[in-house]
Amino acid sequence: SRKGKASARMPRKLAWMIRIRALRKVLKNLRDKGEISRRLYRRLYALAKGGMFRSKAHMIAFIKQVKERGEE
Repeated sequence: SRKGKASARMPRKLAWMIRIRALRKVLKNLRDKGEISRRLYRRLYALAKGGMFRSKAHMIAFIKQVKERGEE
C-alpha cells in the first residue's frame, strides 16, 4: 500500500524538473535539426516554462498543430 500523498512520494519540484528538462531537450533537438525555427523555439520554450505542456507528447502534438496552421 502507498503511504503519503503523491507530492510527498515525488515532490512537485522534482517532477517539474524532470518534465522541463525533457521538454527543453526535445526543443533543442528540433531546433538543431531545423524542424522548428529559432523564433518558434523561443515561443515554445517560454510556453514550456509557463507550464503549458503536461508531457513531451503533449508538446509534440501542439507543435504539429502549429505547423499545420502555418504559424511558424
